[in-house]
Amino acid sequence: MFKHRLKSISRLLALGLTAQAAALSLGLAPAWSVDSGWAETEGGRMRLVIDPAPRDDGTIRGMLDVSLDPGWKTYWRDPGSAGIPPLLDFSQSRGISFEKMEYPAPVRVDDGYSIWAGYTAPVQFPLTFRPTPSGGTQIQAQAFIGICEKICVPFQADLTIELPQAQSVEDADNRAVDDAFARLPETAGADFRIEQATLNPSGKQLTVAAQLPAFRPSGVAADLFVAGPEGFAFGPPKLISDVGGLAQWSVRVDPPSGHEMASQTVSLDVVVTLGQRAMEQSLQVSPVDER
Repeated sequence: MFKHRLKSISRLLALGLTAQAAALSLGLAPAWSVDSGWAETEGGRMRLVIDPAPRDDGTIRGMLDVSLDPGWKTYWRDPGSAGIPPLLDFSQSRGISFEKMEYPAPVRVDDGYSIWAGYTAPVQFPLTFRPTPSGGTQIQAQAFIGICEKICVPFQADLTIELPQAQSVEDADNRAVDDAFARLPETAGADFRIEQATLNPSGKQLTVAAQLPAFRPSGVAADLFVAGPEGFAFGPPKLISDVGGLAQWSVRVDPPSGHEMASQTVSLDVVVTLGQRAMEQSLQVSPVDER
């Protein structure tokens, strides 16, 4: 499965050069502002937006803004057996270091060929940076995503922003970045949390139990999304039970080729969605003897 994803990445990257050339031929040169300007392709467009005003902790926030045409979709951080997550390379930036990219809660997508985790509407991926000692700050992002209608196509663009000195973006852009962070899944709490997560002895089957909120919209089912270390792949979750506010799923785990799971601890990020609510929790799990 992982080899299949690597082949998909190689194929999409090769095709991505064609998509990038097409975008450049349309005159989509980077804009030198706190908004990189839109890069466009069939089915959607994307841009980089930065709020240059430092936060109390000294970080700078931004977002990768992906606009999708009706009927088009894109991938979550771990889509499943097919597809690739958004890829961002900030290595050519100066005066700033990239810290992390975060992901809104995804939805389950069935395209008739496979079932995967992604987004079926415009989506914003929050970004966090930290300034470094340098003369001037320029953010250069090489961005690559896959977007899908009936088939999936690569979308690659170079997005560049020259940050102004002691100046903030306009109110609308400030609100857009803040809203992107506000839409992230909530942290685990008393009424919405992972109760237990275990791996079977082979490490190839994950069981997750989650406490769900007492209020549940009629007809709305909870769903589970799992992301792990690079090279791990996870099958679509199977709901085992949903009784008394406790839901339990089983998930197939495909570790990297040659990876020995016995007694290994694996770091997982788990998202549970329930209607308009979503919760994300980081876990450490190890194979356990079921005897």
